[in-house]
Amino acid sequence: MPPHPARTAALLLAAVALTACGASGPRTGALDRGSPGTHPTCRVHQHVLPGADYTAGKDSAPLAVLDMLRYYTAQHDLPFCDHQPPSTQDTAWTGLYERLTSR
Repeated sequence: MPPHPARTAALLLAAVALTACGASGPRTGALDRGSPGTHPTCRVHQHVLPGADYTAGKDSAPLAVLDMLRYYTAQHDLPFCDHQPPSTQDTAWTGLYERLTSR
C-alpha cells in the first residue's frame, strides 16, 4: 500500500515538534576537558551546563565529580584557548567548583 501524503506530512510534523520540545531546555552534560595533554597551556569553553552527575548531591557520580575537581584545580587559572571571556556555561562550571571546594 503506497504511503498517503497527508499521513507522511503528519508524521514529519510530529517528529519536528518532538525534536523542538526536547531542545527547548538548557543542555546539561559532562565536562569537556579538551585535548589531553601533559602540560596544557589553555582550557576549552564548556558547551553545556553541569549535568546531574555533578550536581545531584548524594545522587551524583563521584568519579565524574572528582575528575571535574582535578581539572579545575589544575587549570582554573589558565586562559581560554580562544582568548574569549567565559561563557554562561563556563561560569556555571566555575561556580560549581567554587561551591564544592569552599569550606
